[in-house]
Amino acid sequence: MQRLIVEIKDKIIRSYTNLSEDFEQHPQKYFRRIGLLLVCSLLLTAAMFFLPSKIKEAQVDTLIYSSIDSEKLQPLPFSSAHQEITDSRAVSVMFTLPKGELYQQVIDIFEDPQQSSELNRTIFFYPLVYDTSELEQQYGINKDEITIVFFERGEERNRLVLSDENKEDLERTLIPALNRLPLINIKQLEKELANEEETAQSTDRTTLSTTE
Repeated sequence: MQRLIVEIKDKIIRSYTNLSEDFEQHPQKYFRRIGLLLVCSLLLTAAMFFLPSKIKEAQVDTLIYSSIDSEKLQPLPFSSAHQEITDSRAVSVMFTLPKGELYQQVIDIFEDPQQSSELNRTIFFYPLVYDTSELEQQYGINKDEITIVFFERGEERNRLVLSDENKEDLERTLIPALNRLPLINIKQLEKELANEEETAQSTDRTTLSTTE
């Protein structure tokens, strides 16, 4: 047993000595290997972050978006959905689980040529298939309902909530309600604009007084 241990130690020492000598003679070879190892590690790390989102986006495109045939109901880029909402000057987004009787009823309305032609804007579709609990909390929605939110510069201005309780008159009421969606809170918007204008005028007066 002791002899075996000694042999192993000798092999380790010889290997280290040979490696050390080879490194002194050909250092660039080892630096290339280290560099290649670092590059592979970085690529693997990047893949761990980006591939899952790309896979999810491909699944949503294939299984959900591809089944919808409506010019007025358009897919929201899944991997950058929140950024799209934040960056858009004005956008209407439909949040819903892509299943159920109510969902299919709404899709049928969007796909009906006559109904769709009466809609005065495009609605973007954000299916609740991943991280549903986080999305419910982030946007204040309920996965058991269909929620259509009108955002202005990333801020919610109004919403329309559809549930099983109001699905009976949906074919008659949905399109008119969507057409009014940005205007339902118009008085609130006017009030906010008036407050902003009053604040700006007050600031100008203060600046002028200070200058004088």
